[in-house]
Amino acid sequence: MEIRIENPRQNEKYIMRKCGYMPWRDPRSGELGYIRRLGSGYYPRFHVKVLRQSNQIIFNLHLDSRRPMHKVGIRTYENEGSGIVLREADRIKTII
Repeated sequence: MEIRIENPRQNEKYIMRKCGYMPWRDPRSGELGYIRRLGSGYYPRFHVKVLRQSNQIIFNLHLDSRRPMHKVGIRTYENEGSGIVLREADRIKTII
């Protein structure tokens, strides 16, 4: 699910920390993202990838329900239509 912020007052790092997310670098790709765990373990967790364009920040939010299996046809995340992802997106929007 995409969350777009036009003309942000703060940078994405500040916004994500304010929302309870911590920085996380993917060990395979080296890409920086942000995660927020839902329990005591590493999974399930919300995962946000950030894209910065000229006058907006785009947050791509999804839920990692379990560790990736790296097999064809097995999904380990939920996005757009999931109720929990929609509620988290609303929570982020109200904080921003």
